[in-house]
Amino acid sequence: MGRFCSGRVDVSCVPRLGGSVAFADPHENALEADVFWWPAAFLRVLRAHIRAREDPGFGSLLSLADLPCRSAVLKTVDGAQHLLLRDHGRVTQLLCRGADLRMEPFSLELVVDRFPDVEGRLRLVEAMADIYRQRRSREDPRGWSVEAMRHRDALVAVDLRRQGRPFQGIARFLQGDKFVDEDWTNPNATLKNRTIRSYKRGIRFMGGDYRKLLM
Repeated sequence: MGRFCSGRVDVSCVPRLGGSVAFADPHENALEADVFWWPAAFLRVLRAHIRAREDPGFGSLLSLADLPCRSAVLKTVDGAQHLLLRDHGRVTQLLCRGADLRMEPFSLELVVDRFPDVEGRLRLVEAMADIYRQRRSREDPRGWSVEAMRHRDALVAVDLRRQGRPFQGIARFLQGDKFVDEDWTNPNATLKNRTIRSYKRGIRFMGGDYRKLLM
């Protein structure tokens, strides 16, 4: 039976019936939902060992109740514990083994695995520390990279196409009326072709290409 708990204060995990636990609230969108990915496929998961405070090892003493950021814990039937830390739209996930996270306090030993390719792990550790200390992101949170925009447009195009929108309507949603009015009838069909490519990219994501984003 899975166990789930969340929040800064209420850290008691209540058993739920059934063989699985819903990881995400279906009423939340993908940017807000607490989603736990399968760690074997999702490389952006830190590993940690949990110890009792009487035997802290090399870890630091922490308490879920005192975390300054939002937290959620999933405990699976095999004893693995998944800890999710969130703050200002950022998320860090840890796969934890050892003692129970509900101990107050517990010792958290981070494991820097994938040696000698540790640079990516160290970036994840730094991101986790920023979330814990509620430091603002070093990147402009309002900015979108070109790659992120392409992914966003692809998913939006699929959703709107399934609602029956024509490609021109999808382009208006993504680019705005003014841009479409000026460019849609352009002989080179640049905007039209870009919109169609976004839709096809979204279809590929649905067919399994999304897994590439997890690596």
